Amino acid sequence: MDSLSQALLGAATFAIVKDKYIGKKSLIIGAVVGTIPDLDIFLAPFFNEVAFITIHRSISHSLIFAICTSFSLAYFAHRITKHKYRYKDWSLAFFLALFTHSMLDWCTTYGTKILAPFHGHLFSLNNIHIIEPFYTSILLIGLGYLLIKKSLTSIQRHKILRWTLTLSSLYLCWTFVSKGIANHKFLAQIYKQNIQYEKMMVSPTPLNSLLWSGIIKTQNGYYFGSYSLLDTRENIALYFVESRNELLSQIKTFKKGRQYLEFTQGFPLIKVENNKINIFAIKFGPINYFGLPKFAYPLTLNLNETTDDNFRIDRSSQQIGPLKNYRTLLKRIKGI
Repeated sequence: MDSLSQALLGAATFAIVKDKYIGKKSLIIGAVVGTIPDLDIFLAPFFNEVAFITIHRSISHSLIFAICTSFSLAYFAHRITKHKYRYKDWSLAFFLALFTHSMLDWCTTYGTKILAPFHGHLFSLNNIHIIEPFYTSILLIGLGYLLIKKSLTSIQRHKILRWTLTLSSLYLCWTFVSKGIANHKFLAQIYKQNIQYEKMMVSPTPLNSLLWSGIIKTQNGYYFGSYSLLDTRENIALYFVESRNELLSQIKTFKKGRQYLEFTQGFPLIKVENNKINIFAIKFGPINYFGLPKFAYPLTLNLNETTDDNFRIDRSSQQIGPLKNYRTLLKRIKGI
């Protein structure tokens, strides 16, 4: 998720334990602690951009990191406050602020290596986009009220915290329901068109929990479609894009190739243009919302070269991200 959402969630979860002891300070401390896992971005200069994709949301987002860091921070907090408050309360508060960050990232499409460094699997539930204003607003309103209001008792503050976390969690639950409806619709369309497929991924789109991208993998390529819970049309329009999957074995001979394929989580779209191979991580869905699907930021390479040096991510000015199409996004959300 975005840094603001993570800071707000960290503030809320830390304060649910420590607010009755240190008041509004708990919100500030929790907000800072809640962003610690994303400090791995400062490692980017020490790695090439392909390798960093596999490092981001890795060890700093893992369960073992949350446990060790929460115990360490609790030790220092316990010492600084001269043992005024219980060590186990500090430990619990720090752990909640740290690990809920990873749990929220788990809900996104990017993927989170919660079991690192013991296992490199990318866990992703694909039920919420990294930019989700409704979820963020619930946290922002609740915590903003706590910061502004001065005449609240400890009991009243704790009640507001509970309601803020409950409502935001209910919204997360709703995204699973919405995704389940979309998943059912895509499966019905697959069976209706008698498509022989290997697996399917349903991914969220920015700014909402109503519009979903369907990515259907077949032996020779992918079908792409979108479904909004506000759709009135009976059928989902599916567009087929061929993928040069026969090149996978060659790509895997390169370290950077293996790293990027791991990041795609089994959904790489491979295109060949002018002797250049483009690999798209299509798990995020197309960048457009109408017509033939378009994709951005491919990993490019030339298999005629025998080193990893020719691997790079194309971020040319001609490429655009999904938010550039926000007008068509809003139109598609409405079911048009």
